[in-house]
Amino acid sequence: MTRLRLTVAALALSIPMAGCVNLLPNPEVPQALIALPPDRAKAPQAPLAADISVLPPDSSRAFSGVDIAVSNNQELVYLADVRWSDAAPRLLQNAVVNALAKAGGPGRVTTAQQGVRADYELRWRIIDLSVGKDVMPVVVVVSASVVDAESRRSIAQGEFRATGKPVTRAPRDRAAALAMAAQDAADEVAAFVARSVVPTATFSAVAPNN
Repeated sequence: MTRLRLTVAALALSIPMAGCVNLLPNPEVPQALIALPPDRAKAPQAPLAADISVLPPDSSRAFSGVDIAVSNNQELVYLADVRWSDAAPRLLQNAVVNALAKAGGPGRVTTAQQGVRADYELRWRIIDLSVGKDVMPVVVVVSASVVDAESRRSIAQGEFRATGKPVTRAPRDRAAALAMAAQDAADEVAAFVARSVVPTATFSAVAPNN
């Protein structure tokens, strides 16, 4: 009799719990995912003369995930039905790596996550990465700094801006325009890196003797 009472009590408890599980909302599935394909990356004109490690760019919470921000005056919302294929900072990091990988010269490009020793590091930040209302221009703004990996001294700094205009107000067209602008900004950052780094042997060749 005791066993029977326990079984009935357990069943009574499991029914409302199962009901709670069924009440959870289904995850929202986007209609499209936007990526930055490697073949769109543009090689810098200058060769890459030294090894560089590219960090993921810092960003505010508005630009740190897969949601695509919509800027409307002082308000930020998110684009419906379309998402980035990965977190936006990782997409931009890979876009710069893809561009630098196409550069000539003896230098190598790696990501900070690989943990490979490099002569320099690219430290940067996303300032803006948003579409506008309807067919308003999309805007990408990043600031970047090339840092000597040994001395931790910044050797070059810059701010880079890219814009574009979507062909229609459809979310896919607006996201596509933002992706093109993001690739343009990444290409500019890659060109900035290639112009800025010099072989570390150059420093020892000109350094005064102690």
